[in-house]
Amino acid sequence: MPSTTETSRIFGRRHRPQKSMPDARAITRENSTAKRKLSTLARSFSTRKAPSPTDIEATNTSANVLDKTPTVKPIQVEVEKESFGDWPNSEGFNVFHDERTPIELRVIGSIPEYALGVLYRTGPGGYQTETTSGTTISMSHWFDAFAQVHRFNLVSPTRVLYNSRHTCDDLLLQIRKTGQLPAGFSFGQRRDPCRSFFKKFVSLFEPRIDLVAGGAKNASKVNVAVTISTNYPGLPDAPNASGTIKNLYNKTDATLLQALDPETLEPIGIANQLSLHPELKGPCSASHARSDPLNGDMFNFNLTLGKHPIYKIFQVSKATGKTTILATITDAPGAYIHSFFLTPRYVVLCVWGSHYAMGGLKMLYYKNVLDAIDVWDPNKQTTWYVIDRTEARRGVVSSHPCPPFFAFHSVNAWEEGDVVVAEASAYENLDVIKKFYVENLKGDSKAAWTWAERGRAKLTRWRMDTTISGSEAEIVYEVDKDSSMELPTMNPGFVTLPHRFTYGLLNRVKSTLLDGIVKFDSTTKTSLVWEVHGHTPGECIFVPDPQGTEEDDGVLLSIILDGFAKKSYLLVLRAKDFVEVARAELDTVISFGFHGKHVGNERSVEW
Repeated sequence: MPSTTETSRIFGRRHRPQKSMPDARAITRENSTAKRKLSTLARSFSTRKAPSPTDIEATNTSANVLDKTPTVKPIQVEVEKESFGDWPNSEGFNVFHDERTPIELRVIGSIPEYALGVLYRTGPGGYQTETTSGTTISMSHWFDAFAQVHRFNLVSPTRVLYNSRHTCDDLLLQIRKTGQLPAGFSFGQRRDPCRSFFKKFVSLFEPRIDLVAGGAKNASKVNVAVTISTNYPGLPDAPNASGTIKNLYNKTDATLLQALDPETLEPIGIANQLSLHPELKGPCSASHARSDPLNGDMFNFNLTLGKHPIYKIFQVSKATGKTTILATITDAPGAYIHSFFLTPRYVVLCVWGSHYAMGGLKMLYYKNVLDAIDVWDPNKQTTWYVIDRTEARRGVVSSHPCPPFFAFHSVNAWEEGDVVVAEASAYENLDVIKKFYVENLKGDSKAAWTWAERGRAKLTRWRMDTTISGSEAEIVYEVDKDSSMELPTMNPGFVTLPHRFTYGLLNRVKSTLLDGIVKFDSTTKTSLVWEVHGHTPGECIFVPDPQGTEEDDGVLLSIILDGFAKKSYLLVLRAKDFVEVARAELDTVISFGFHGKHVGNERSVEW
């Protein structure tokens, strides 16, 4: 580990001495009555004193998690600019900065050899831009900010290089020049309704062939940054690609994909699902494609909207690049579906309660996904579709209703004989989608204080008998909201197999966004938590130890915002006991992103 003087020398200037890494402490709670009392949130925040960052340690908590979450009293807002819960996070939304030339980060501790490689992160890179006329264009929803990709090159246990790039430069130039957002649709950005919106039907409801045909010259005219894929089968490789990364694609909940240079992150092309197969004509898909962990085949769905929505579930062969349509579903409502499930034999599509109104026609009027989603109907059931993906019996084999819920992220699914077991972070309604307007997330926003308790997930496990189509998908268990997670992940070696541990980010209403990293043990029904007050975590990526013998042998990689120092760092956390083994520090803030991908020497899995 370099000394303070050595790390300062890297940047050519003095730097504050490094604090020692926080120790992990396990605290056993016998039952839910000993849980943290959320009622303290009802106190006036103006009377609270922010804990000193130098006195704060990481905390690990093992707890029984299956009890009912306590009710929280309404929060009284008295100080406009004070951060909710003394947990500052606004810096994670206000940054517009990139590093196109790689810089070396300060590394504290030692990164395991098996975790070396490249970590990509994608997501928002700023919400505002000035126009040439002096006005400001602002994106209001977290999902609509200007795309940026980050690249952490973990070169050695003590050396990390970082570069980043906004990937929609030409789009930004167009907005700055015209003072307007371009045609098309966004997720939650509200615009003036189009007076002749039916004339826009073709451009909105069909893939943008014009953009794809333009190739590289249109590559940075799109705003695509939700998930990121490497070595996507059936799509062109990057020119002069070498090593293990042949191509790199930015993806979203549409059929458009943006090709990037794997090293510089420069946009180099555009593709869409129609170029994979002529039947994939719809505009909607899942950001989270899933790959078979054994052969690398990629799976997704394509959704055509309209009076009679059509889902095409398809498979792209890793070996040949050929795309095969596995099933067509015409009896399900069109819905916003961010992810789905994969087992060794099945693709499982859950059409949860985010149905598009009027078959999606509302999207033509409002020009965004959020306002096109119908109002929540607690009486409208969710339906699971089980699709056999084997050559012997392709197609839908069963469907299973269940009480309504919504989800962004599936966790995993597997088979127990003829029964399919599936897990997801589930919501009881659609509040969370509206919660993700930026003003509902920033800690110093009054709006965020009133939204803090709303839109919290429950990690839920279901089972369904594929031999009885129409039988209900039964809930095996639900984890309480204080121990459930968003952005769930797991050891990729257990994808499509029964797994014990699920990792993710906590929302315990300590902040207006996220407030810790959790490891849930489905065998003991207990949790382990990492938290540092005022440090907001990003999605964790699990990197398994190839020499390990247990499911939790490996490390988690997460980008953390230190809200007090207004700086970000890459955290390397041992998955078994949540002890921090290393961190790589920046002198700037990385905007709160969505998803990432680690690429090392082992074959990576997409999910």
